Amino acid sequence: MNESAKFKINAEKCIGCGKCLAVCPRNMVGGDVLRFENDHPVMVDQTNFGWKGCWKCQHCFAVCPTGAISVFGISPEEVAAKPDPSVRKELSKLMQFRRSCRAFRKADVEKNVIDEILKAVSAVPTGGNNQSLEFCVVESREKMKGLYRAVFGDAVQMSIFEEDDDDLSALRLYDAPHLFIAHKAVGERFQDGGLTEIGLASAYFELLANAYGLGTVISTYSAEMLSKSKRAKEFLGIPDSHRLLTVIGFGYPKYEYARGVKKCKKIKRIR
Repeated sequence: MNESAKFKINAEKCIGCGKCLAVCPRNMVGGDVLRFENDHPVMVDQTNFGWKGCWKCQHCFAVCPTGAISVFGISPEEVAAKPDPSVRKELSKLMQFRRSCRAFRKADVEKNVIDEILKAVSAVPTGGNNQSLEFCVVESREKMKGLYRAVFGDAVQMSIFEEDDDDLSALRLYDAPHLFIAHKAVGERFQDGGLTEIGLASAYFELLANAYGLGTVISTYSAEMLSKSKRAKEFLGIPDSHRLLTVIGFGYPKYEYARGVKKCKKIKRIR
């Protein structure tokens, strides 16, 4: 059975403004995905996806000012509305406040909190809206210990990799009780784009976790260690062909910070 975009119009709500046609990325590059018929937009082929068809971006759905469009079975009532302008200042403060956490409480984060963060981070942008990113989340200290055993096994370890039942620092994640990993298959063509998508997803997750009062630690070293361990990738359900760029340990911070810091970056402005 062919997948369908399920593009539907509520004729009573549609005002015929044409914004949906104007923002359709395929229409913008010379395609013909959406067109007007009888003063209302229609999708020409609801089963044609990819470059020459619907990109599954839902731009038409998101731009409609009256909520007349539903697509992929999603109605306007199911999604987040435009945020209040005050979010700008709060987001700026959050970016200045967030820190790398190197001391975590020995407590698991509630499942509903992790669910809310993952729901939001699923909106991360991907090249051409390919949506081929996958996420892996270790949701408990017990599962983290299982991951460490998968990495190190019973072999003799170098001192900095010594495993302790009460210490999850061997992967340099500083006793973080949880782990977030964005991963995907990266082909030869545009392979840097795939890595960029992983980086974007990690950045989104890191900010969202801090917004929920969690501490985070970003580690490329841990990503390299996990990439080299077939047992670890099997434990995490990550295909061997998938690339890891970075991983994020997270949990409740042991110490609360009172303020942000000031950092200096070299900025060249072209005016």
